[in-house]
Amino acid sequence: MHLSYSTSSYKGQIYKSYSIAESYREGKKVRKRVLWPIGKLTDQQAEQIRLILQVVQSEDQVVTRLKDIVVQDTRAYLDIALVNELWDRWQLDEAFDYEITESPLPTHMMARILTINRCTDPCAHYSVPQWAENTALEEVLKVDLSGLNDDKIYYELDKIHQNKISIENHLFKQVYRENPESFGFVNYDLTTSYFVGYKCNLSAFGKGKAECHGRRQVLLGVLINDEGYPFKWDVFPGNTAEVKTLKQNINACKTRFGLNKRNVTLVFDRGIISDDNAALIEDAQMKYISALDRNQIPACGVSLESFKGLEIEKTTDTVPLPAGFNKYDDQLYFKDAGVIGNKRYILGFNPTFFSEDRKKRTEKLALFNNYLKKENRDLKKAKRDRDFEATKSRIVKELRRLRIQKYFEPPVLTPITVQQKLKDGTVKSVNSFQIQIKRKNDIIKADKLLDGVCVFVSNHTEKQGRGFKVKPQTIIKAYRNKTKIEEVFKNIKSFLKLRPFFVNTDAHVKAVYTICILAYFINRYLANQRKTIGEKDFLNSRELYAPFKDIDIATLQDSNTGYTLKKPVMLPPATKRLLEKIRLSQVALAQ
Repeated sequence: MHLSYSTSSYKGQIYKSYSIAESYREGKKVRKRVLWPIGKLTDQQAEQIRLILQVVQSEDQVVTRLKDIVVQDTRAYLDIALVNELWDRWQLDEAFDYEITESPLPTHMMARILTINRCTDPCAHYSVPQWAENTALEEVLKVDLSGLNDDKIYYELDKIHQNKISIENHLFKQVYRENPESFGFVNYDLTTSYFVGYKCNLSAFGKGKAECHGRRQVLLGVLINDEGYPFKWDVFPGNTAEVKTLKQNINACKTRFGLNKRNVTLVFDRGIISDDNAALIEDAQMKYISALDRNQIPACGVSLESFKGLEIEKTTDTVPLPAGFNKYDDQLYFKDAGVIGNKRYILGFNPTFFSEDRKKRTEKLALFNNYLKKENRDLKKAKRDRDFEATKSRIVKELRRLRIQKYFEPPVLTPITVQQKLKDGTVKSVNSFQIQIKRKNDIIKADKLLDGVCVFVSNHTEKQGRGFKVKPQTIIKAYRNKTKIEEVFKNIKSFLKLRPFFVNTDAHVKAVYTICILAYFINRYLANQRKTIGEKDFLNSRELYAPFKDIDIATLQDSNTGYTLKKPVMLPPATKRLLEKIRLSQVALAQ
C-alpha cells in the first residue's frame, strides 16, 4: 500500500486529492486501485500517513511517541570507527601472512583490536575484553567478540610476533609506494622502557633515564622515513650497548629494503657512530649523518683554533662570532671543516649554548669553592673525631653532584688537631683535617674550547665543482630533523602507554612493541593528514582524537513495545567537515 494523489486545477490553483492505493498485476501490466479515498491533506498530514503505512508494512517499525523513547546506554564509536578505517586504508590485514589463526577472531583481527585500543583508550591486555564490551567495537568490526579473552590475547601475541618481518615489509612497501622520496633520509634511534616484575629473560639492568633506574629494562630501536613513518623496529636486552644495535639494521636496509640502491642516508644520534659502524655503512654503499659526543670532538682532528680566546662581552653580554662561520639560523652558525681521513666534518657553534656553558661552569666552580671553604671552617671547629674516608667521600660526592669532578685532582686531606674546651673546663683534642684540592686548569681550558660547539659527521664527501655535492646546510637540516624519531618514542610512551611492560615472555614483549608501532603508524598518518589541511601537528596532543571522541552509538528503546534500536549520535558539523577535509568522510557515512 502507498499514499497516492491526483491533481486538479481551479482558478489557477493546483489541488491534490489523496487516497490510499495499492498496485496489482493484470497479465503483464501493473495497475493501481484505490482502497480508501481521503481527499485534501496538508503536507504534514500526508507525511504522517506515509510513515503509518511504512509501519503497517514493516516488521521493524513501530508507532511511538518521543516521550516514550528512552536511552539505554551509549558507547564509544567514532574514534574506534576512524582507526578501523585507517587500518583498512593501509591494508594492514595483508601484513599478516604467517601461520594465521583460523577462527572467528584470526590473528590480523586480534592485532586490529589491540591497535584500536592503543590508539583510542590504551589499557593493559587483561583489560581489553572489558574495554571492548563497553564500546561499540563489535558494531564497528561486525564480528562476534564473545571469544575475546585473556587466553586468546596472549595466544595471538605469539602469532603477531611471528609476523613481525611481514608487517615491517608491508609498511615499507605501502609507504614507499605512496612517496618514494620520503626515504631520502632514514632516521634511527633507541630508547628504553621498563618492566613490572623480574620474570622476563629479555630484560636487564641498563642505563635508562630516571624513570627506569632500579628497574629491569629493554632497549627499543626504530627506523623511520622523512615523514615519520616506522618501517623496522627491534627490542634488545636493556644492557645492550647502543653502538652494537646498528649492524642488523644496516643489513636490513641493504638486503630487505634495498635502500642502498636508492641514495638513502642513515641519520642517527650521538653515541651510535663508531669506526666499525661507519665501515659497515660504507660497505653497504650507503651514506650516513650523525654528530659527535662532546668527548669525541678533540680527537676527531677538527681544528678548534676558532674558539681560542672567545669570551662573553661584559658590556653587552653577547658572544662574538668565530671567524669563518656562516649563519644557519638564529641559533646556529657553521663552518665546513672538510674531509679528515675518510669522514667529513662540519663545525657548529651556538652562541646561546656558549653563554650557558660558560656561566654554568663558572657558577659550579664558585659553588664548590664556597662549599670547600665552609667545609674547612667546620673541620677547624670539629667537636668530635672526623673519619678520613667519610670526609674524603663527602668532597667527592659534591664534585659528582656538580658534575665537575674531571676539573680537580683527588682531594688531599692534611690531619690537624682541634682543641675543644669542654664544659668542665678540660680541653679535649679532636682529630680533624684540612682539605686541599688542586684544579686541573689544562682540563678546564680544553673544555672551554667546546662551549657551544657541536660537530656533525658524514661520509657525504663527493665533490661538485669547487665545493661538496651535498651542502653543509643539508647535513645540518637532516640531523636536526631527527626530532621526528623522538616524537615516535614520546607518542609510544606517553600516549600509547607502552611503559611499563606487563608481559614477560620475549615474544610477548616484542609483540606489544609491534602493536604500539602499528598504533603510532596510524596516529602519525592521522596527524599528517590534519597537518596537511593547515592544522598544527597534533601527534603528541590529546587533541589528535578529540574531534572524534564523545560521538557514541546510543541504544534507544521504545518503552511501550520494548523494541530497541542502535544509532550513532548526530555528527557535529565541525567534525563532519574535518572528516571530509582529511578524506575520511566514509566514516561519517557509515552512520
